[in-house]
Amino acid sequence: MVPTQDSTKYSYCMNHLVAIEKAVFFTGTSGIGKTSIIANQLSDQKEKGLIVPININMSAQTTSLGTQSSIDEKLEKKSRTRYGAPPQKKIVVFVDDINMPAVEEYGAQPPIELLRLFLDRKGMYIRGDWIWKDVEDTCLIACAAPPSGGRAKITQRLTRRFNMFCLPEASVGVLSSIFSGILSNYLKAWAFGDKVKNLEEAAISSTVEIYIKIQEDLRPTPAKFHYLFNLRDVSKVVQGMCMVKPQSIQTEDVFMRLWVNECCRVFHDRLINTDDTQWFKDLTMDLISKNFK
Repeated sequence: MVPTQDSTKYSYCMNHLVAIEKAVFFTGTSGIGKTSIIANQLSDQKEKGLIVPININMSAQTTSLGTQSSIDEKLEKKSRTRYGAPPQKKIVVFVDDINMPAVEEYGAQPPIELLRLFLDRKGMYIRGDWIWKDVEDTCLIACAAPPSGGRAKITQRLTRRFNMFCLPEASVGVLSSIFSGILSNYLKAWAFGDKVKNLEEAAISSTVEIYIKIQEDLRPTPAKFHYLFNLRDVSKVVQGMCMVKPQSIQTEDVFMRLWVNECCRVFHDRLINTDDTQWFKDLTMDLISKNFK
């Protein structure tokens, strides 16, 4: 993960809140790196032997029983009704897409109601026996995109228990910094030629410009509801360029063609009419002449 100013400060806040067992909620538009920031910090804390992470990816099919079973698997029994983390550690439950579970007839989402009970009372019932068990040394981290496209609105009864953070969209400078670091390190690690390495900046700046312009000019409509572009698309372009080997890319012209191919694969293939595809081709040709010379 390439650190940025935003990722560093949100990671810092999250680590301090987890240390005192305060629940954390990250929200923001899809593809801005919420899951990556949380997963990166949990991985670091796990390597240091400080936490035992539990990852729960919610969907419309998630049930309260499945959610409770995922948590119960990592709990250690300390007494008849006391459970918790292993000695000298904390259990951190990371719930991704917490607003995805299906809404019942009367508006409830059972997995979320279970987590709300877990936060309110620091425990759960043992199913079948209906005996209450206290859960110690645990913390809950959640993230979700705003309500839309199958994501439900979360009640304030749940969010009042969280420390909320809204991650902003990355600026052009931050995007260029992140993906330039990834691509330049790859080109250096595999010892590409100097002529190819010198085009790294042109490829990244052109990709970011396509991403920004396609968001502004090709907005989703009822006929083009899938015209939703986010940072994952930029990441896919860079990922595709990082799958080639030096023997395949010997000249600047071939590298430029590789960049065009990846942009067409990610952006152009989702366009559905002649006007949109011609707009994309004109933009690409303009960037080739301006950035790739």
